[in-house]
Amino acid sequence: MNKLILLFSLVLVCQAINSQEKYTPSKENLEARTWFQDAKFGMFIHWGVYSNLGDAEWVMQNQDITVDRYELLPTFFNPIDFNAQEIVEMAKNAGMKYITITTKHHDGFAMYDSKVSDYNIVKATPYGKDIFRMLEQECQKQGIKLFAYYSQLDWHHPDYFPRGWTGRKTGRPEAGEWSAYLDYQNAQIKELAENYDITGFWFDGWWDQAPEKEDWHKTVDFRIKGIDWDLEGTYKMIHDIDSKLLIGNNHHELPFEGEDFQMFEKDLPGKNTTGFGGADIGQLPLETCETINQSWG
Repeated sequence: MNKLILLFSLVLVCQAINSQEKYTPSKENLEARTWFQDAKFGMFIHWGVYSNLGDAEWVMQNQDITVDRYELLPTFFNPIDFNAQEIVEMAKNAGMKYITITTKHHDGFAMYDSKVSDYNIVKATPYGKDIFRMLEQECQKQGIKLFAYYSQLDWHHPDYFPRGWTGRKTGRPEAGEWSAYLDYQNAQIKELAENYDITGFWFDGWWDQAPEKEDWHKTVDFRIKGIDWDLEGTYKMIHDIDSKLLIGNNHHELPFEGEDFQMFEKDLPGKNTTGFGGADIGQLPLETCETINQSWG
């Protein structure tokens, strides 16, 4: 009898745990999803210190630039002609309803005033201003929504270890503490969610921890085979801060628990002309992002 009682108790505990992990979007979140689905048109901005080189956001990877050399770029990044009003007006006049901009790309440099790291546009550049804050304020004035692109992949942070299939020639020691990196990542995401008036997050870089690059396009569940990103924990943190915040992740898979929209990179949903769009179409609102050249930045 005692064994039966113990077994029954374990079943109840497991059921309770499973029920806690199930994501149920709030009324405000569902309303935000409806808005997003009806918005139809937005602007995607990739911009960072890599622009100094007249190259794209992958230049650190593609040109095998080490961290110590790449850290020179912020010292002469001084975009004195940046004009948030003109950018938001351009988007609005084109009929766009939202703007998504890179708050941190794979190079690890924060384009906002991060209190978690001095490696950001306010503290590490002669420009010294928070362009994300300026965009936020201008979007508020003109009635445009703002999304934060955030790269989970980081070629700069020493604790992003084990390395994925990118960023292997950055000169970082072959050591690090993955949990410490996740703490760093979540601290930055938390300050974006708490300190800025944003509508949601556009995550990228999860795919870097796939066992092999070629596995992108196979039917592989990296949540089992790859490293643990604890996406559910990150997503819960965001929704606990503000339940209406929309979460999407450019992982090229069906949406995971806790996500609110599904994106397809450089492909229409259901197509796979680029090799990025092989995921099945889920039940969430959809977005396709496209660029007018061969890179994003």
